[in-house]
Amino acid sequence: MNTRLVLAAGLLLASVTGLSAHHVVTQFFDTSKLVTLHGTLTRVEWREPHVILRLETRNGNGSPVSWSVETRNPQGLAQAGLNRESFKVGDRFSATVCVAKDGTRWAVTHEISRPGSPADVGVGGC
Repeated sequence: MNTRLVLAAGLLLASVTGLSAHHVVTQFFDTSKLVTLHGTLTRVEWREPHVILRLETRNGNGSPVSWSVETRNPQGLAQAGLNRESFKVGDRFSATVCVAKDGTRWAVTHEISRPGSPADVGVGGC
């Protein structure tokens, strides 16, 4: 058997396995219901494979609650017309998300909206 063929098949299998494991949102997030978080952006991690927005919200008692909100990758956000300048620490915004099944304050976006701008639909994976 040709060594190149074996190597190519191995690389293809590894990439497909990696993609399938990475994109199974339903494994980690409850996609059966959407939750809307309102808060202030405290940090932006503009990186691969996903841009992470750190959001501070308030619970029922008014105490601060921190969330990590995963969006699409930088290229996907760029296709939606967003870039690094679209998110600034201190900005207020809302994120409609699917929350983590394990009860942590981790979520994946469905859409986000910022004051004074229409909803940025399709910025996430749920």
